[in-house]
Amino acid sequence: MLIELFGKNFGCFRDEFRLSMLATDIDPGSDRGIIEARVEGDEEPLRLLRSAALYGPNGSGKSTVLRAARALGHLLGASRAFTSDEPLAPYEPFALGPQSDQPVTLGIRAVIEASVYDYSVQFSKVAFVGEKLTQLSGEMPTDLINRVDQHVEGTWKADPQFQLISKGFRPNALLLALADSLAPGLAKGIAVALQRLLTARDPTSRFDWPNDRSEHVAKRARDDSGFNGWLLERLKSADVGVVNLDTEEVRRVFRVRTNAPDADEEREGRESVRTSFRLALLHGGRDGPIPLPYARESLGTQRLVEMAPLLYDLAHGTEPRAAFVDEFDASMHPLLLQGVVRHFNCEIPITSAHGQLVFATHETALLDDEAKDAILRRDQVYFTEKDEFGASRLFSLAEYKERNNLNIRRRYLQGRYGGLPSLGTFTE
Repeated sequence: MLIELFGKNFGCFRDEFRLSMLATDIDPGSDRGIIEARVEGDEEPLRLLRSAALYGPNGSGKSTVLRAARALGHLLGASRAFTSDEPLAPYEPFALGPQSDQPVTLGIRAVIEASVYDYSVQFSKVAFVGEKLTQLSGEMPTDLINRVDQHVEGTWKADPQFQLISKGFRPNALLLALADSLAPGLAKGIAVALQRLLTARDPTSRFDWPNDRSEHVAKRARDDSGFNGWLLERLKSADVGVVNLDTEEVRRVFRVRTNAPDADEEREGRESVRTSFRLALLHGGRDGPIPLPYARESLGTQRLVEMAPLLYDLAHGTEPRAAFVDEFDASMHPLLLQGVVRHFNCEIPITSAHGQLVFATHETALLDDEAKDAILRRDQVYFTEKDEFGASRLFSLAEYKERNNLNIRRRYLQGRYGGLPSLGTFTE
Protein backbone atom coordinates (compact mmCIF):
# COMPACT_ATOMS: atom_id res chain seq x y z
CA MET A 1 0.00 0.00 0.00
CA LEU A 2 1.13 3.53 -0.74
CA ILE A 3 2.12 5.56 2.31
CA GLU A 4 3.83 8.53 0.70
CA LEU A 5 5.14 9.93 -2.59
CA PHE A 6 7.82 12.59 -2.33
CA GLY A 7 10.33 14.51 -4.40
CA LYS A 8 12.49 17.60 -4.70
CA ASN A 9 13.72 19.80 -7.54
CA PHE A 10 11.29 18.16 -9.96
CA GLY A 11 9.25 20.12 -12.47
CA CYS A 12 7.73 23.17 -10.83
CA PHE A 13 8.66 21.94 -7.32
CA ARG A 14 11.89 23.63 -6.32
CA ASP A 15 11.59 22.49 -2.72
CA GLU A 16 10.52 19.18 -1.25
CA PHE A 17 6.93 18.02 -1.71
CA ARG A 18 5.24 15.13 0.10
CA LEU A 19 1.88 13.55 -0.69
CA SER A 20 0.99 11.53 2.41
CA MET A 21 -1.64 8.79 2.36
CA LEU A 22 -1.48 8.32 6.13
CA ALA A 23 -4.91 8.89 7.62
CA THR A 24 -5.07 11.45 10.41
CA ASP A 25 -7.41 11.37 13.42
CA ILE A 26 -9.48 14.06 11.73
CA ASP A 27 -12.56 11.81 11.53
CA PRO A 28 -12.37 9.44 14.53
CA GLY A 29 -14.59 6.39 14.54
CA SER A 30 -15.22 6.47 10.79
CA ASP A 31 -13.89 4.12 8.09
CA ARG A 32 -14.89 6.50 5.29
CA GLY A 33 -12.04 6.72 2.82
CA ILE A 34 -9.84 4.33 4.82
CA ILE A 35 -7.84 1.32 3.70
CA GLU A 36 -5.87 -0.83 6.13
CA ALA A 37 -2.44 -2.41 5.81
CA ARG A 38 -0.97 -4.95 8.18
CA VAL A 39 2.61 -4.30 9.32
CA GLU A 40 4.65 -7.04 10.89
CA GLY A 41 5.22 -6.41 14.58
CA ASP A 42 2.33 -3.96 14.96
CA GLU A 43 -0.86 -5.05 16.67
CA GLU A 44 -3.05 -2.49 14.90
CA PRO A 45 -3.15 -2.14 11.11
CA LEU A 46 -1.83 1.02 9.48
CA ARG A 47 -4.75 3.26 8.48
CA LEU A 48 -4.17 4.74 5.05
CA LEU A 49 -6.26 6.85 2.72
CA ARG A 50 -8.15 5.20 -0.10
CA SER A 51 -7.94 8.27 -2.30
CA ALA A 52 -6.56 11.79 -2.47
CA ALA A 53 -7.70 14.68 -4.67
CA LEU A 54 -5.42 17.47 -5.89
CA TYR A 55 -6.93 20.93 -6.40
CA GLY A 56 -5.28 24.09 -7.60
CA PRO A 57 -5.05 26.63 -10.41
CA ASN A 58 -3.92 25.63 -13.88
CA GLY A 59 -0.14 25.39 -13.99
CA SER A 60 0.24 25.15 -10.20
CA GLY A 61 1.74 21.65 -9.99
CA LYS A 62 -1.09 19.10 -9.81
CA SER A 63 0.02 17.26 -12.94
CA THR A 64 3.64 17.47 -11.81
CA VAL A 65 2.87 15.44 -8.69
CA LEU A 66 1.26 12.77 -10.86
CA ARG A 67 4.13 12.95 -13.33
CA ALA A 68 6.55 12.27 -10.46
CA ALA A 69 4.80 8.94 -9.86
CA ARG A 70 4.98 8.13 -13.56
CA ALA A 71 8.69 9.05 -13.70
CA LEU A 72 9.69 6.89 -10.75
CA GLY A 73 7.66 3.95 -12.02
CA HIS A 74 9.23 4.31 -15.46
CA LEU A 75 12.76 4.36 -14.07
CA LEU A 76 12.10 1.25 -11.97
CA GLY A 77 10.69 -0.63 -14.93
CA ALA A 78 12.91 0.53 -17.77
CA SER A 79 16.36 1.42 -16.44
CA ARG A 80 17.53 -2.21 -16.39
CA ALA A 81 17.27 -2.24 -20.22
CA PHE A 82 18.77 1.20 -20.95
CA THR A 83 21.79 1.33 -23.21
CA SER A 84 24.95 2.67 -21.58
CA ASP A 85 24.60 6.08 -23.24
CA GLU A 86 20.82 6.46 -22.86
CA PRO A 87 19.82 9.66 -21.01
CA LEU A 88 17.33 9.61 -18.14
CA ALA A 89 14.29 11.16 -19.80
CA PRO A 90 12.40 11.91 -16.55
CA TYR A 91 15.15 14.35 -15.53
CA GLU A 92 13.15 17.57 -15.18
CA PRO A 93 14.71 19.93 -12.62
CA PHE A 94 13.17 23.22 -11.51
CA ALA A 95 14.02 25.57 -14.40
CA LEU A 96 13.57 28.99 -12.76
CA GLY A 97 16.58 29.04 -10.46
CA PRO A 98 20.09 27.71 -9.82
CA GLN A 99 18.64 24.21 -9.32
CA SER A 100 18.18 23.84 -13.09
CA ASP A 101 21.32 21.68 -13.42
CA GLN A 102 21.10 19.91 -10.05
CA PRO A 103 19.95 16.31 -9.39
CA VAL A 104 16.26 15.48 -9.10
CA THR A 105 14.98 13.49 -6.11
CA LEU A 106 11.99 11.14 -6.31
CA GLY A 107 10.86 8.64 -3.70
CA ILE A 108 8.11 6.45 -2.32
CA ARG A 109 7.25 4.89 1.04
CA ALA A 110 5.05 1.81 0.99
CA VAL A 111 3.88 -1.32 2.78
CA ILE A 112 4.91 -4.46 0.90
CA GLU A 113 4.20 -7.91 2.31
CA ALA A 114 3.71 -6.49 5.83
CA SER A 115 7.01 -4.58 5.74
CA VAL A 116 7.49 -0.83 5.33
CA TYR A 117 10.06 0.30 2.76
CA ASP A 118 11.38 3.75 1.93
CA TYR A 119 12.91 4.02 -1.55
CA SER A 120 14.42 7.14 -3.12
CA VAL A 121 16.63 8.00 -6.09
CA GLN A 122 18.64 11.07 -7.08
CA PHE A 123 19.57 11.46 -10.72
CA SER A 124 21.01 13.83 -13.29
CA LYS A 125 20.43 13.82 -17.04
CA VAL A 126 22.72 10.86 -17.62
CA ALA A 127 23.22 8.98 -14.34
CA PHE A 128 21.84 8.06 -10.94
CA VAL A 129 23.89 9.77 -8.25
CA GLY A 130 22.03 8.26 -5.31
CA GLU A 131 19.74 5.32 -4.55
CA LYS A 132 18.55 4.18 -1.15
CA LEU A 133 16.25 1.38 -0.06
CA THR A 134 15.50 1.25 3.68
CA GLN A 135 13.35 -1.26 5.53
CA LEU A 136 11.56 0.64 8.28
CA SER A 137 9.58 -2.12 9.97
CA GLY A 138 11.33 -3.84 12.83
CA GLU A 139 13.18 -2.46 15.80
CA MET A 140 15.61 -0.30 13.81
CA PRO A 141 15.63 1.02 10.21
CA THR A 142 17.88 -1.10 7.98
CA ASP A 143 19.54 0.21 4.82
CA LEU A 144 19.29 -2.58 2.24
CA ILE A 145 20.83 -0.43 -0.53
CA ASN A 146 22.73 2.80 0.03
CA ARG A 147 24.37 3.99 -3.17
CA VAL A 148 26.27 7.18 -3.82
CA ASP A 149 27.34 7.42 -7.46
CA GLN A 150 28.99 4.00 -8.07
CA HIS A 151 29.83 3.28 -4.42
CA VAL A 152 27.40 0.84 -2.78
CA GLU A 153 26.75 -0.06 0.85
CA GLY A 154 23.86 -1.76 2.65
CA THR A 155 23.00 -5.18 4.00
CA TRP A 156 22.23 -6.61 0.55
CA LYS A 157 25.92 -6.25 -0.28
CA ALA A 158 26.59 -9.34 1.81
CA ASP A 159 24.70 -11.41 -0.77
CA PRO A 160 27.10 -12.97 -3.37
CA GLN A 161 24.74 -12.28 -6.30
CA PHE A 162 24.29 -8.65 -5.27
CA GLN A 163 28.06 -8.27 -4.91
CA LEU A 164 28.42 -9.18 -8.58
CA ILE A 165 25.61 -6.79 -9.57
CA SER A 166 27.11 -3.88 -7.61
CA LYS A 167 30.61 -4.26 -9.07
CA GLY A 168 30.01 -3.40 -12.71
CA PHE A 169 26.61 -1.78 -13.15
CA ARG A 170 25.83 1.08 -15.52
CA PRO A 171 25.51 4.60 -14.02
CA ASN A 172 22.05 4.91 -15.62
CA ALA A 173 20.73 1.66 -14.11
CA LEU A 174 18.94 1.24 -10.78
CA LEU A 175 20.34 -1.43 -8.47
CA LEU A 176 16.87 -2.37 -7.23
CA ALA A 177 15.73 -3.00 -10.80
CA LEU A 178 18.85 -5.05 -11.59
CA ALA A 179 18.42 -7.07 -8.40
CA ASP A 180 14.82 -7.80 -9.35
CA SER A 181 16.06 -9.37 -12.61
CA LEU A 182 19.31 -11.00 -11.50
CA ALA A 183 18.77 -11.79 -7.81
CA PRO A 184 14.99 -12.26 -7.44
CA GLY A 185 15.31 -14.25 -4.23
CA LEU A 186 17.02 -11.30 -2.57
CA ALA A 187 14.88 -8.56 -4.19
CA LYS A 188 11.61 -10.22 -3.08
CA GLY A 189 9.56 -8.52 -5.81
CA ILE A 190 9.93 -5.11 -4.15
CA ALA A 191 10.54 -3.33 -7.48
CA VAL A 192 7.43 -4.88 -9.05
CA ALA A 193 5.31 -4.06 -5.99
CA LEU A 194 6.49 -0.43 -6.08
CA GLN A 195 5.65 -0.19 -9.78
CA ARG A 196 2.09 -1.36 -9.06
CA LEU A 197 1.82 1.59 -6.68
CA LEU A 198 3.01 4.06 -9.32
CA THR A 199 0.51 3.54 -12.16
CA ALA A 200 -0.18 6.84 -13.94
CA ARG A 201 -2.93 7.71 -16.41
CA ASP A 202 -4.16 10.81 -18.21
CA PRO A 203 -7.62 10.19 -19.75
CA THR A 204 -7.12 13.10 -22.17
CA SER A 205 -3.74 11.97 -23.52
CA ARG A 206 -3.45 9.76 -26.58
CA PHE A 207 -0.01 8.64 -25.37
CA ASP A 208 -1.48 6.73 -22.41
CA TRP A 209 -3.63 4.44 -24.51
CA PRO A 210 -3.46 2.17 -27.58
CA ASN A 211 -4.56 3.64 -30.91
CA ASP A 212 -7.99 2.05 -30.49
CA ARG A 213 -8.69 2.89 -26.87
CA SER A 214 -11.70 0.58 -26.68
CA GLU A 215 -9.92 -2.54 -27.92
CA HIS A 216 -8.29 -3.43 -24.60
CA VAL A 217 -11.65 -2.91 -22.86
CA ALA A 218 -13.41 -5.16 -25.39
CA LYS A 219 -10.91 -7.98 -24.89
CA ARG A 220 -11.15 -7.66 -21.11
CA ALA A 221 -14.96 -7.69 -21.26
CA ARG A 222 -14.90 -10.82 -23.44
CA ASP A 223 -12.42 -12.73 -21.27
CA ASP A 224 -13.52 -11.61 -17.79
CA SER A 225 -17.20 -12.11 -16.99
CA GLY A 226 -16.84 -10.31 -13.66
CA PHE A 227 -15.47 -7.21 -15.35
CA ASN A 228 -18.12 -7.46 -18.09
CA GLY A 229 -20.97 -7.43 -15.58
CA TRP A 230 -19.37 -4.68 -13.49
CA LEU A 231 -18.85 -2.43 -16.51
CA LEU A 232 -22.44 -2.92 -17.68
CA GLU A 233 -23.81 -2.03 -14.25
CA ARG A 234 -21.64 1.10 -14.10
CA LEU A 235 -22.85 2.20 -17.54
CA LYS A 236 -26.48 1.63 -16.55
CA SER A 237 -25.96 3.57 -13.32
CA ALA A 238 -24.35 6.43 -15.27
CA ASP A 239 -27.61 6.99 -17.20
CA VAL A 240 -25.88 7.17 -20.60
CA GLY A 241 -28.58 5.11 -22.32
CA VAL A 242 -26.66 1.84 -22.44
CA VAL A 243 -28.70 -1.33 -21.76
CA ASN A 244 -26.15 -3.95 -22.80
CA LEU A 245 -22.73 -4.35 -24.38
CA ASP A 246 -21.30 -6.64 -27.00
CA THR A 247 -17.78 -7.66 -28.01
CA GLU A 248 -16.69 -9.00 -31.37
CA GLU A 249 -13.48 -10.74 -32.34
CA VAL A 250 -12.18 -9.44 -35.66
CA ARG A 251 -9.65 -11.47 -37.63
CA ARG A 252 -7.79 -9.77 -40.46
CA VAL A 253 -5.68 -11.73 -42.91
CA PHE A 254 -2.81 -10.03 -44.72
CA ARG A 255 0.25 -11.15 -46.59
CA VAL A 256 3.82 -10.71 -45.43
CA ARG A 257 6.56 -10.77 -48.07
CA THR A 258 9.33 -13.26 -47.48
CA ASN A 259 12.95 -13.55 -48.55
CA ALA A 260 12.39 -16.92 -50.18
CA PRO A 261 14.75 -17.70 -53.07
CA ASP A 262 11.83 -18.54 -55.33
CA ALA A 263 10.63 -15.31 -56.95
CA ASP A 264 7.02 -16.50 -57.29
CA GLU A 265 6.91 -17.52 -53.62
CA GLU A 266 8.34 -14.13 -52.59
CA ARG A 267 5.71 -12.26 -54.58
CA GLU A 268 2.92 -14.36 -53.10
CA GLY A 269 4.35 -14.17 -49.58
CA ARG A 270 2.79 -15.86 -46.60
CA GLU A 271 -0.45 -15.21 -44.78
CA SER A 272 -0.52 -13.65 -41.34
CA VAL A 273 -3.56 -13.16 -39.12
CA ARG A 274 -4.10 -10.30 -36.69
CA THR A 275 -6.85 -10.63 -34.11
CA SER A 276 -8.45 -7.54 -32.62
CA PHE A 277 -11.55 -6.89 -30.57
CA ARG A 278 -14.40 -4.47 -31.13
CA LEU A 279 -16.70 -3.03 -28.47
CA ALA A 280 -20.27 -1.99 -29.15
CA LEU A 281 -22.62 -0.49 -26.59
CA LEU A 282 -26.29 -1.32 -27.03
CA HIS A 283 -28.79 1.49 -26.50
CA GLY A 284 -32.47 1.09 -25.79
CA GLY A 285 -34.54 1.86 -28.88
CA ARG A 286 -38.25 1.67 -29.65
CA ASP A 287 -37.84 -1.77 -31.21
CA GLY A 288 -35.29 -3.10 -28.75
CA PRO A 289 -31.56 -2.70 -28.06
CA ILE A 290 -29.55 -1.25 -30.94
CA PRO A 291 -25.74 -1.41 -31.09
CA LEU A 292 -23.92 1.81 -31.91
CA PRO A 293 -20.33 2.10 -33.16
CA TYR A 294 -18.06 3.04 -30.28
CA ALA A 295 -16.85 6.13 -32.13
CA ARG A 296 -20.38 7.56 -31.95
CA GLU A 297 -20.54 7.40 -28.18
CA SER A 298 -20.27 10.63 -26.22
CA LEU A 299 -16.86 11.66 -24.98
CA GLY A 300 -17.99 11.21 -21.37
CA THR A 301 -19.17 7.65 -22.07
CA GLN A 302 -15.88 6.85 -23.77
CA ARG A 303 -13.91 8.21 -20.81
CA LEU A 304 -15.90 6.04 -18.39
CA VAL A 305 -15.38 2.94 -20.55
CA GLU A 306 -11.67 3.54 -21.02
CA MET A 307 -11.05 4.09 -17.31
CA ALA A 308 -13.10 1.01 -16.39
CA PRO A 309 -10.28 -1.60 -16.30
CA LEU A 310 -8.18 0.57 -14.01
CA LEU A 311 -11.09 1.38 -11.68
CA TYR A 312 -12.17 -2.26 -11.61
CA ASP A 313 -8.68 -3.45 -10.68
CA LEU A 314 -8.42 -0.83 -7.93
CA ALA A 315 -11.75 -1.93 -6.47
CA HIS A 316 -11.54 -5.69 -7.00
CA GLY A 317 -7.89 -6.62 -7.42
CA THR A 318 -6.31 -8.95 -4.88
CA GLU A 319 -2.90 -7.22 -4.95
CA PRO A 320 -2.30 -3.73 -3.55
CA ARG A 321 -2.29 -1.16 -6.33
CA ALA A 322 -2.33 2.63 -6.55
CA ALA A 323 -3.14 4.80 -9.54
CA PHE A 324 -2.38 8.45 -10.26
CA VAL A 325 -4.93 9.91 -12.69
CA ASP A 326 -4.76 13.36 -14.25
CA GLU A 327 -7.93 15.22 -15.30
CA PHE A 328 -10.06 12.52 -13.66
CA ASP A 329 -13.20 14.60 -14.22
CA ALA A 330 -12.56 15.04 -17.96
CA SER A 331 -15.91 15.06 -19.81
CA MET A 332 -17.77 13.66 -16.79
CA HIS A 333 -20.92 15.26 -15.40
CA PRO A 334 -20.35 16.35 -11.78
CA LEU A 335 -23.02 13.94 -10.50
CA LEU A 336 -21.41 11.05 -12.36
CA LEU A 337 -18.00 11.96 -10.96
CA GLN A 338 -19.50 12.11 -7.47
CA GLY A 339 -21.02 8.67 -7.93
CA VAL A 340 -17.76 7.11 -9.15
CA VAL A 341 -15.66 8.61 -6.35
CA ARG A 342 -18.27 7.91 -3.67
CA HIS A 343 -18.44 4.25 -4.67
CA PHE A 344 -14.68 3.82 -4.57
CA ASN A 345 -14.05 5.95 -1.49
CA CYS A 346 -17.04 5.22 0.71
CA GLU A 347 -18.98 2.13 -0.37
CA ILE A 348 -16.43 -0.65 -0.88
CA PRO A 349 -16.06 -2.57 2.43
CA ILE A 350 -12.80 -1.87 4.20
CA THR A 351 -12.12 -5.61 4.43
CA SER A 352 -12.03 -5.99 0.64
CA ALA A 353 -10.33 -2.74 -0.40
CA HIS A 354 -6.85 -3.11 -1.92
CA GLY A 355 -6.57 -0.10 -4.22
CA GLN A 356 -5.76 3.58 -3.81
CA LEU A 357 -6.54 6.45 -6.16
CA VAL A 358 -4.78 9.82 -6.41
CA PHE A 359 -6.30 12.21 -8.92
CA ALA A 360 -6.19 15.82 -10.09
CA THR A 361 -9.49 17.61 -10.55
CA HIS A 362 -11.15 21.01 -10.71
CA GLU A 363 -14.58 19.68 -9.74
CA THR A 364 -15.44 21.11 -6.33
CA ALA A 365 -18.71 19.16 -6.05
CA LEU A 366 -16.67 16.46 -4.30
CA LEU A 367 -16.15 18.92 -1.43
CA ASP A 368 -19.77 20.01 -1.15
CA ASP A 369 -21.42 19.20 2.20
CA GLU A 370 -20.36 19.43 5.80
CA ALA A 371 -16.85 18.08 6.16
CA LYS A 372 -18.01 15.09 8.20
CA ASP A 373 -20.44 14.05 5.44
CA ALA A 374 -18.58 15.02 2.25
CA ILE A 375 -17.37 12.34 -0.16
CA LEU A 376 -13.75 13.19 0.67
CA ARG A 377 -12.30 13.54 4.14
CA ARG A 378 -10.31 16.70 4.82
CA ASP A 379 -7.02 14.77 4.87
CA GLN A 380 -7.86 13.46 1.39
CA VAL A 381 -7.84 16.96 -0.09
CA TYR A 382 -4.58 18.54 -1.27
CA PHE A 383 -3.90 21.93 -2.84
CA THR A 384 -1.12 23.20 -5.07
CA GLU A 385 -0.11 26.82 -5.62
CA LYS A 386 2.91 28.77 -6.85
CA ASP A 387 4.84 31.54 -5.16
CA GLU A 388 6.06 34.74 -6.82
CA PHE A 389 9.20 32.96 -8.11
CA GLY A 390 7.27 30.20 -9.88
CA ALA A 391 7.96 27.49 -7.28
CA SER A 392 5.03 25.24 -6.37
CA ARG A 393 4.10 23.88 -2.99
CA LEU A 394 1.78 21.03 -2.05
CA PHE A 395 -0.25 21.17 1.15
CA SER A 396 -3.14 19.35 2.77
CA LEU A 397 -6.49 20.70 3.88
CA ALA A 398 -5.87 18.77 7.12
CA GLU A 399 -3.30 21.42 8.03
CA TYR A 400 -6.23 23.78 8.71
CA LYS A 401 -7.74 23.14 12.13
CA GLU A 402 -11.43 23.58 11.45
CA ARG A 403 -14.71 22.22 12.69
CA ASN A 404 -16.21 19.14 11.04
CA ASN A 405 -19.54 20.85 10.30
CA LEU A 406 -18.20 23.48 7.87
CA ASN A 407 -18.81 23.34 4.11
CA ILE A 408 -15.35 22.85 2.59
CA ARG A 409 -16.39 23.71 -0.97
CA ARG A 410 -17.80 27.08 0.05
CA ARG A 411 -14.76 27.97 2.13
CA TYR A 412 -12.34 26.86 -0.60
CA LEU A 413 -14.06 29.03 -3.21
CA GLN A 414 -13.98 31.92 -0.73
CA GLY A 415 -10.19 31.64 -0.81
CA ARG A 416 -9.71 30.54 2.79
CA TYR A 417 -7.23 27.79 1.93
CA GLY A 418 -5.40 29.16 -1.10
CA GLY A 419 -5.01 26.99 -4.18
CA LEU A 420 -7.16 29.37 -6.28
CA PRO A 421 -6.18 31.35 -9.37
CA SER A 422 -5.69 35.07 -8.87
CA LEU A 423 -7.45 36.27 -11.97
CA GLY A 424 -6.92 39.57 -13.70
CA THR A 425 -9.29 41.21 -16.12
CA PHE A 426 -10.21 39.67 -19.46
CA THR A 427 -11.60 42.87 -20.96
CA GLU A 428 -10.01 44.42 -24.06
